[in-house]
Amino acid sequence: MIPNLKIQGEHEMAFFNNKKNTPIKNTPAQQKPTASPTQPPKPSTATVISKGIRVAGDISGADFVQIDGVLDGNIAVDNVTIGRSGVVNGKIKAKNVAIEGELKGEIDCIDLEIKKSGKVSHKIDAVNLLIHGNVNADVNTEKTVTVAKGGFIKAQTIQSKKIVINGTVDGKVHASEIIEVGHDGKTKTDRLESKKVVVNGKIDGKITASELLEVGKNGFVQGEITVKNIKTEEGGRVIGTMVTYEETKKLTNNNDNEIIDTETA
Repeated sequence: MIPNLKIQGEHEMAFFNNKKNTPIKNTPAQQKPTASPTQPPKPSTATVISKGIRVAGDISGADFVQIDGVLDGNIAVDNVTIGRSGVVNGKIKAKNVAIEGELKGEIDCIDLEIKKSGKVSHKIDAVNLLIHGNVNADVNTEKTVTVAKGGFIKAQTIQSKKIVINGTVDGKVHASEIIEVGHDGKTKTDRLESKKVVVNGKIDGKITASELLEVGKNGFVQGEITVKNIKTEEGGRVIGTMVTYEETKKLTNNNDNEIIDTETA
């Protein structure tokens, strides 16, 4: 069985006079301008797999794919939506993806939103990621990862430029610029690293802030803490061991000109 292909384009309609049942001709003022022959209208295409339908095979070339049934195959298009009842057993490569159902495969996209009922269980590569649902996969994004309240992610590694946590995170977390843990955010980590770490929720684990650790009045940090600078508001709590962060220094061995990296923390 193949997915339904819906092509959206312009349709011409004639209106009839009630008395004579004859077509009413358009006057020049009523006529619509036609498209230029050199710039014909471009119809958009949509592929829809309805609820209760199972399709085996890959999908590519469509502008938009809506999965409400089950697809055993890969998707390579511009926009993908997996509905609440939809399941994809395969890889997705797209620009924009929204998931309410379940993806059992890797995904490579620009913008990805995993809604409250959404689940992803394989590797994620994206530019921006918003999680309201459940992720059990490694995550690598270029710009931002946002875990909304109620969202959950468990991963070996989570990497991005900026990471905002208002849900629950379990795994190693690395942001090149900043990690923000909001009031509802909870993080359990073997290693959490960034230049700046701002905590108004809870972090339990090994934390490294190469520039600043800022703990708000509702913040709670527990574990092995390595910081260059720390700022704690009244009411904020920090429990555990703390050492001063020092950047990696390169030393030259005069005998053989070997470069040796050393880090003191």
